[in-house]
Amino acid sequence: MVKLPSPSDLMIPLLTVIKENGGKLDHREIEFQIVKFLGIPESLRNQIRSGKRTELNYRLSWSRSKAKNLGYLDKLGKGIWSLTRDGQTFLSQ
Repeated sequence: MVKLPSPSDLMIPLLTVIKENGGKLDHREIEFQIVKFLGIPESLRNQIRSGKRTELNYRLSWSRSKAKNLGYLDKLGKGIWSLTRDGQTFLSQ
C-alpha cells in the first residue's frame, strides 16, 4: 500500500470490520481492525495530520460520519459505532 485510502474508499472496509466484530465497535478498535484488515503499514498509520491526530484517524472519522449520514451506522455513545440494518443490506449487495 503506497497511500492511505480516501474516506469514501474506507467505507466498505469500515462497515465490514464492524460487522465481523459483532456489529458494534469503539473508534479505537475500528482503527486497529482497519489496519489489520487492509494491512496498512506503520509508516502510513503514523502520518500526522495535525497536532497529534493521524491522517488515518482523520479519514476514518470522515468515513464514519458519511456512513452515519447514509444510515449505515449509528453512534451509540462516546466513540461507539453500530452497524444498522441498512448498513448490513449495503454490505450484502
